[in-house]
Amino acid sequence: MAAIIIVDRDPEFASKLKDLLSRESGQEILIAPSAGRLTEQVTEADAQVVVFGPSTPLEAALEAVEALSARTPLTGSVLVVPKITTELMRQAMRAGFSDVVGAGGTFGEVASAVLETNADIAKRRASSGLSGMSPQARDNRGKVVTVFSMKGGVGKTVIASNLGVALAGELGLRTVLLDLDLQFGDTGIMLQIKPERTIYDAIQVYDRLDSSMLRGFLTHHKSGLDVLLAPVRPEEAESVTASRLSHIIELLREIADIVIIDTPAAFDENVLTAIDKSDEIYAVATMDVASIKNTRISLQKLRQLGYDETQVKLALNRADSKVWLEPSEVEHAVAGQIAVRIPSDRLVPRSVNKGVPVVIDAPKSAVARSLVDMARKVAPVKEAKTDVA
Repeated sequence: MAAIIIVDRDPEFASKLKDLLSRESGQEILIAPSAGRLTEQVTEADAQVVVFGPSTPLEAALEAVEALSARTPLTGSVLVVPKITTELMRQAMRAGFSDVVGAGGTFGEVASAVLETNADIAKRRASSGLSGMSPQARDNRGKVVTVFSMKGGVGKTVIASNLGVALAGELGLRTVLLDLDLQFGDTGIMLQIKPERTIYDAIQVYDRLDSSMLRGFLTHHKSGLDVLLAPVRPEEAESVTASRLSHIIELLREIADIVIIDTPAAFDENVLTAIDKSDEIYAVATMDVASIKNTRISLQKLRQLGYDETQVKLALNRADSKVWLEPSEVEHAVAGQIAVRIPSDRLVPRSVNKGVPVVIDAPKSAVARSLVDMARKVAPVKEAKTDVA
């Protein structure tokens, strides 16, 4: 039976977690005081999950997991840290950690994260999932594009929904739109579709969820776009953790040519997960000082986290607004070039109220043409998948 290894210099932490995991998992639980021989121990014990306790030096943990990810990709890893920060999350995900947990909670919370990762890895091993894919299969995965802004009201959902419709209807690509505004998502309203199935429903069967099952939770729009809707109730958002979301995005990549992710006006763990899984990120700004300030801060943060201009692009919405600002001033303020310019048009709020995307409602308008042009820019350069939901 596959084992779980706890790496920590604190014998009290390791012992308590071992006792709890032994009762909950029924698996062999091993303790290692350091990561010195970890790769060999993982191989010898057929370890399914490695837990790095809070007394393990962060640099040692990151280095060990990078080595594990390269040599034993079907082994999960959980990092337990005194305090979770955005930068730490970024480092951990880059290194290959499956999940990060704060040590300030209870042992039960740590054990739950470990058991969830354990179940996920067991499922992937049983089905020869993503980590066992050949290079050719990996190359055939869909492209992920995130539409992002830390300020509300800039038109993220309008852009994301119209982008998805244009990719599916105009370009004929197998496209999935993921509404990641988990508490107050409006994609269903934008597209006039009823939330009969949502990401919350998919999470309820997470232990059995694969790409085929996930198709059943997508809602089909008449344009050809498929949508994974946000939960109906705000409290249901809590069930969508970063590790679960990461796996769901990977499953969507197996289903679609391109996955568009609409995000909330936040920079939380789920948004960070979406960004980290993305091939391209479009930061949306409008022609007002507050939006420009927030965009500048967002871009600075993303650059600090290691994203560059090849991944992060600026989309200026309502770009022709007469507000005593010029697009060139926006570029100067945010220290970046505008990749997409979307004009202002009263047709947009009309289309939102009708529940009909403007690329369908007024396809010849300047705003619709700009959104279709954006779709052509983000479209993956490869043959479209032929399977349907």
